[in-house]
Amino acid sequence: MTFSDQVQALTQEVLIPKVVDNVLNSNILALRLIGNALAGIGYDVRKTIKYQNSGTAASFAGLDTFSAAQLSTKLKLVYDMRAAREPVAISGMDAVANASAESQTDLVKEALEETQQELIDAIGTMLYGDGTGNSNKDFLGLEAIVDDGTSVTTIAGASRTTYPVLKATRTASGGTLTLAKLATLFSAISSGSGNASPSLMISNETVWDLYEQLLTPTVREQYTSMGYYDVGMRGGATRGKQGLVGMGGFVAVTYKGIPYVRDEKATAQRLYMLNENWLKWYGWDSKGFAGYNKIAFGSSQIEGEYAEPPMSQFTGFNSSGLKTPTNQFGVIADIILLGNLTSWQPRRSGQLTGITGV
Repeated sequence: MTFSDQVQALTQEVLIPKVVDNVLNSNILALRLIGNALAGIGYDVRKTIKYQNSGTAASFAGLDTFSAAQLSTKLKLVYDMRAAREPVAISGMDAVANASAESQTDLVKEALEETQQELIDAIGTMLYGDGTGNSNKDFLGLEAIVDDGTSVTTIAGASRTTYPVLKATRTASGGTLTLAKLATLFSAISSGSGNASPSLMISNETVWDLYEQLLTPTVREQYTSMGYYDVGMRGGATRGKQGLVGMGGFVAVTYKGIPYVRDEKATAQRLYMLNENWLKWYGWDSKGFAGYNKIAFGSSQIEGEYAEPPMSQFTGFNSSGLKTPTNQFGVIADIILLGNLTSWQPRRSGQLTGITGV
């Protein structure tokens, strides 16, 4: 209905609070990994792994002579700190105009949140890559870690040819997705249960839909009646109709009890089976250097994919704070992310490639 000029002239317009994001899409992997971040210390992250058995255990009898041979079994893996940034600029005139009591959304807060969300959205794409983008400045991603040497021959400073335990399982699907191929992949990367079993399966929507086709009619009907699982941004899964308490979630089906989610940033024709116990994001606190300080990732002014996700205190998000240029009426700021993705047991994750049908 079009109201009269008189009504429009005498009635104040009311703007509903918050901005609704219609651009950014799902970014599950980034939110799960960075949401469970560990603290980066120093200029890199180092840990010693055992890469082979000494092979010196043996039976003996009587006065048999013992062997004193020593075999090296340890290796130090090293992941470097990497960084990404996104700037924000706010006009002083815009800020003054928005400062009235009638303003429904805080212009400055919204601009900072928007910048932060666009940055983690870009990171979500990097976390499926091999880390070689932008002259090897990109963060490491699944293409580097969940690989058997096909694409990335060296990980954490060590050769996968020299140290085969650093190889993940990467299997060509031959074009089709089957339950048998999933079972073979599961067996290849698992050993018993607990920390040695995958905790998350992830792919883009196309491959996720293909898996749904493999479910029997009875199982599909069960999902329809009982609801899909919700997978939390930091872990856990419950039936959708039960709901997640205190956190948002993503729709999931399951395989062998493993939540399987869809991420629009996932590499096409790939299905990843991940062990998140051995896939960790490390974030660095800038500790006030050059005016940069740690900030918490969150959203109070924007409704969308990243609205108020719970996050670790070690995400690696840092802000320069708002600074005033000497020759402009306004403020500028930088949001940076210091961190990198690591794995101390790539062999516990795997992927199927080339999936185009069932």
